[in-house]
Amino acid sequence: MGAFFLFLNMKKTYFNHDSNSRNDLRIIKLRAKLGYEGYGIFWSLLELLFTEENKLCIQDYTEIAFGLQCDPDILKKVVEDFDLFEIEHSGEGGGCFYSKRLHEHIEKINSKSEKAKESANKRWSNNAVALDSHTNGNASNSKSNSKSKLKKSNNIEKRIVAFRDAIHSINGISDEDKNDFFLYWTEKNKSGTKFRAELERTFDINLRLKRWANNGFNKQKTKFPDYYDDLFNKKIDDSTRREYHNHLKALGFITKYSPNAGTKWIKK
Repeated sequence: MGAFFLFLNMKKTYFNHDSNSRNDLRIIKLRAKLGYEGYGIFWSLLELLFTEENKLCIQDYTEIAFGLQCDPDILKKVVEDFDLFEIEHSGEGGGCFYSKRLHEHIEKINSKSEKAKESANKRWSNNAVALDSHTNGNASNSKSNSKSKLKKSNNIEKRIVAFRDAIHSINGISDEDKNDFFLYWTEKNKSGTKFRAELERTFDINLRLKRWANNGFNKQKTKFPDYYDDLFNKKIDDSTRREYHNHLKALGFITKYSPNAGTKWIKK
């Protein structure tokens, strides 16, 4: 099977894109329903998953669609309707998805990286044995200095300061959001050896901070209109829609169903 390569700046590596993947039965079904728009979204998702260590969350469909400049509903269909991605459900409306094929490719990359590291360590060890006593003395001092630097870098307070500096280097986010984000993600574990962000499987400060600001975490959520707005009701996710409906009920609205008009919200 022929292949060409999609190059990504994130890790300066690539993943295989089979040149005849369009003939895969699942892809044919995708193209039959969504056309080449769906096909393009599929490959864009693979590129994004590759930079995010092969894991994206269902609850972020809106933000992902914005980044890919596509419709969130079409994005959801690409992910969920054609057996192209593995979905891990975790609670109501939650869960994440990944690509099984991409996972296998990343495993190969990691395996090659480990082998290269082992080979480099062997070469370093062989060279160290060949050095004379004077050079060995310098190497010993160098190792000692390296260990000292490593010990300092492992100091959690310094890591927190570095984390704060990285946050404040990002433009386009208010200081209030940055400070709230910093305070939330630097809460230490019980042993005081790591802070919350370090306990995450993956953590891209730039993406996380922008998502934090866009979703308004730790702030009042969506302000609901005091009347039933059908367009607004369609735009929001299931969780927010339940909050909106409870808001309407609190204002005295009830639902009424008729075969012709369907379900309508009316004021008592």
